[in-house]
Amino acid sequence: MEIPEFINDFRKMRKMGGGKQMKLGILCTMINGFGRRGYYNSQEIGLGRALARKGHEVMIYKGIDPSEKEEKVQVEKNLTIWYLPMKHLGAHGFMDCKNLDPQLKALFCFGDQQIFLPHVYRWCRRRRIPFAAYVGTAHSLDSNFKSKVMNALFAAGTLRIYKKNPVLAKTSAAKEELRQLGIPHAVIAPVGLDTAVLKKNIPAVEKMRLRKEHGFEADDVILCNVSRLSWEKRPLELIDLFLQVKGKKKFKLIIVGNGPLEEELNEKIRKNGLEKEVKIYPNVPYEKMWEIYEMSDHYLNMNKGEIFGMAIMEAVYYKTSVAAIRALGPSVTLKDMKGHKLCENDDEMAEWITGPYPSEKDLQESSEKMAATFTWDRCADAFLQASSEKSSR
Repeated sequence: MEIPEFINDFRKMRKMGGGKQMKLGILCTMINGFGRRGYYNSQEIGLGRALARKGHEVMIYKGIDPSEKEEKVQVEKNLTIWYLPMKHLGAHGFMDCKNLDPQLKALFCFGDQQIFLPHVYRWCRRRRIPFAAYVGTAHSLDSNFKSKVMNALFAAGTLRIYKKNPVLAKTSAAKEELRQLGIPHAVIAPVGLDTAVLKKNIPAVEKMRLRKEHGFEADDVILCNVSRLSWEKRPLELIDLFLQVKGKKKFKLIIVGNGPLEEELNEKIRKNGLEKEVKIYPNVPYEKMWEIYEMSDHYLNMNKGEIFGMAIMEAVYYKTSVAAIRALGPSVTLKDMKGHKLCENDDEMAEWITGPYPSEKDLQESSEKMAATFTWDRCADAFLQASSEKSSR
């Protein structure tokens, strides 16, 4: 069996779970849906939890829009998240370094193509604090003029920092992209699934109870999608797919999300007379998200540029059969996952959901494999190793 590349990367590292307790920082300056309070299996909290459970004291600095309320939340022992209003240009937040703790022993940054990181790096360098970046993509997925300007600003600033410091890549594709940009030292550290916030031991009767509660019938074949209603997520094409398979089974569709295409999506649903077959939930608190997966049969991911796809991982965990368009993230998370399908196009997705349903055995096996393989411990170990090597130079 082929050994995944990220496993080989980690075999080159020594475990860093023990040793002296350190004060560590995690920074996320992205001012968008990433890590939205109460609505996501937050990557920064998942990583922070893994580090805290290794005995370290962790502070997460999470950028939010200035219109939102500043808040410090103690997630658990040794783990605090500080929601900080930040000035921003689009999704690019500007961290005021006076809020960073000068006693940090390392700072881990969810970086991607964020343009306002050079001053943070300089702050760290002056205090001899190791700086490491976590990257899912190093270019904008848009192709408009604004995105080209942002890419140029990234190349002139943040990219230069990545070339001098430890970088962890979320996927092998991200590692290759970084290599082509002149960063050959990136190590693959896949996103983990924070199982501490996932529902466990769900009674079998819950599926039908939830369907009844949400207005569905026992024999409905429920498709679901969780994503921002924006062009790259392709919610309008999701309706086209639903129209393509309608009538082949007793299909219903749940869409969880909001965004700029919300009005256009609702209009398309009305125009095609799908009001009784398609339900949109603009916001579902995270503690209720398990209900969506539990009552659904299939999870559909339409995004052709999916960087990772936390909802895909959650769907596999909850034994909801996933059909995803082949992209960077799903190509990693769905590899060798029985009961789930990587699709080359929408027609292949339609073929999968109209075909025989996967066995409970296959879905259970993949659920267990997801929880065991994609853990934040791997990423935490990589960060600690990278920080240790940086501080010893």
